Amino acid sequence: MTSLHGFKEINIRKPIGKVVMTVTKTLVRFNKATVVAMECPEYVKILVNPDTRQIAVEPCSAEDRNAVKFSRPKGTKADDGNQPSSVTVREQSVVDAIVSFFDFADVDEDHVAYQAIVGRISQDDHVAVFDASDATAGVMKRRGRRKGQTRQ
Repeated sequence: MTSLHGFKEINIRKPIGKVVMTVTKTLVRFNKATVVAMECPEYVKILVNPDTRQIAVEPCSAEDRNAVKFSRPKGTKADDGNQPSSVTVREQSVVDAIVSFFDFADVDEDHVAYQAIVGRISQDDHVAVFDASDATAGVMKRRGRRKGQTRQ
């Protein structure tokens, strides 16, 4: 339309909540806001900078070296329009590299010590960056079956 000549559409950014990575001694978890802000990549590379104590999560393809499965691919039957509430990475080499940035409290077997970090997302390339120096330590009750418990 000629009456709209020179106008530019305003990009609407819907608030998605805080981008958070939670680290325990056995796993690294990214909340749903992180997955959504990164636009639900199927695979990511997880990078660490030991000098600055930062962790970066970069979308990549399955063929990339060190690609880690992250979320369901968009637009596939497996996606169903619903992403999980969070993404958990249990790849031992990834967990070991990230855990080395933290000290965890000693807790009894019914609890888990964790570190939570609020990160930021680059709008250009959808890379998430988390700074270990911004971590908040905490303890949560262990979920799931306990050792020695049997199903009935």
